[in-house]
Amino acid sequence: GEAPGFAGRWARRGEAGVNAQAYLEAHGLSPEAAAERAASPYEQEWRPEGAEGEFRVLTDNGKGRGIRSVVYPLGAWEEPFEGDSTLFGKEAGTVSRKTAWEEHPTEGRTHVTESATPLGWETTRRHLEEGGGVMVVERAFAPRAPDGSPGAKTTCKEIFARVAVFKPMDE
Repeated sequence: GEAPGFAGRWARRGEAGVNAQAYLEAHGLSPEAAAERAASPYEQEWRPEGAEGEFRVLTDNGKGRGIRSVVYPLGAWEEPFEGDSTLFGKEAGTVSRKTAWEEHPTEGRTHVTESATPLGWETTRRHLEEGGGVMVVERAFAPRAPDGSPGAKTTCKEIFARVAVFKPMDE
């Protein structure tokens, strides 16, 4: 069925997040840079695109570096990146990803993306709360140790609030 309510614009409520700074530090950021990044403005727009249940996600991290635009297809996919990425690493490369919808007993329909990056392994789970007005984003990251094995896992939770968009009354 159609994914309910993910389409639209979302703004991160930095003060509502849990453990975001430590999560960024686990990716190699300094405590100062991680604290600044965790509190900085961050917005996403989710647009249905492609097959049913697939989205294009546009991200503005408030850094003036332009909008990141990525289609999240269902199933396995790859995302090339330019390098100098906080979450993916300094060198340019490719992230191997897998996206699916899961029905969670308490959280309902959940958008799940698993990623293997040069820095390690990441799982991002997104679900809606409060009648669709809030998107809860839960991330788990295990760094890639020098021998190639996963290190200790760090988790964080981010809260996004739906940005109310004017709609004509006749829609």
